[in-house]
Amino acid sequence: MDIRSRLSYVLWLNIIIGFSMIAFSATASEKKISDLQFRQLVSSLDRAATEPLGEPVRIAIIYPGLQESDYWQRSIKALRGRLDDLDIPYSLDIRFSKPYVESDLQETQILEILEKDPDYLIYTINSHRQQRIVESLLTRARPKLIIQNLTQPIATWFDIQPLMYVGFDHAQGARYLAEHFKATFPQNTPYGILFWGEGVLSEQRGGVFENNIGDYHDLKVSYFTDASREKAKHATLNMLADYPSIRYIYACSTDVALGALDALQAIGRDDVFVNGWGGGEAELKVLKQGKLDIVLMRMNDQSGIAIAEAIRLDMHNVQIPQVFAGDFHIITTDMPTKTIDQLIEQAFIYSGKPEL
Repeated sequence: MDIRSRLSYVLWLNIIIGFSMIAFSATASEKKISDLQFRQLVSSLDRAATEPLGEPVRIAIIYPGLQESDYWQRSIKALRGRLDDLDIPYSLDIRFSKPYVESDLQETQILEILEKDPDYLIYTINSHRQQRIVESLLTRARPKLIIQNLTQPIATWFDIQPLMYVGFDHAQGARYLAEHFKATFPQNTPYGILFWGEGVLSEQRGGVFENNIGDYHDLKVSYFTDASREKAKHATLNMLADYPSIRYIYACSTDVALGALDALQAIGRDDVFVNGWGGGEAELKVLKQGKLDIVLMRMNDQSGIAIAEAIRLDMHNVQIPQVFAGDFHIITTDMPTKTIDQLIEQAFIYSGKPEL
């Protein structure tokens, strides 16, 4: 075992037996890890295995992964990679669906999953319907729930909460982008918004952006796109036909941003700025081509890593933080290539560098 592996091994022992990395409560049965300590685990690149954990842990995953964004697929790769590094035996049961429009399929997938009695279920919440589904799951003893792509706990659930909320804070990302656009464009600049579908994501990414821009810029029009690239394209065409003076379009997701770019290319408008939201492979490609002007880039693999670490700690009866929100970085076309490459390397530790 090399020295880095030994250090990681010692770090994990500290978590289990309660030395400097872990704050235990007064009773031995209530081991806890703080938010900062958990974040340090996620950031650690060398993670050594400890004692065997017996039978493979059964993890079920239901993701809206059938979309342009590769976030969900990469999250699974990161989860696998970290579980392998931790030497945790596991089995994954993975189901994909289209976002926003296939709630019926997701419900069917959940029923199928429950028949197999997994230890953990990783799901997401965007709509009230999905929230109702999770509420029914929370009444069950099994499986334990991890809610991904939501980092603001549902307050009306009070103390009956999932094991963890994990992802990237949509509202914080929107605030970062709002500050960038206010710094880039002068007061009273006309702009438009392309929302995703109705629900949490649009509220936190789009609504928070609009509120933070306030009356500094002039919002001309906004559209919901049902998470569809094609609908985003048509919405952009309508937007610019009605308000040709618009200087930038705020897009709430990858599919929406790509649809807006499709429209701009179709009508030869290269003077309208569009942002990316997420910084996956599709967005990074068009940023490199100079078609996107700014990308809010998630440190993508942090969510999958956090899930793996949360499962391991939970299996050792360590109480984990309720929320883990990963890091963002803003990337623009005028940034040095070396800086962008470094951020890409940090973002895709397990899931692999995108082919740009």
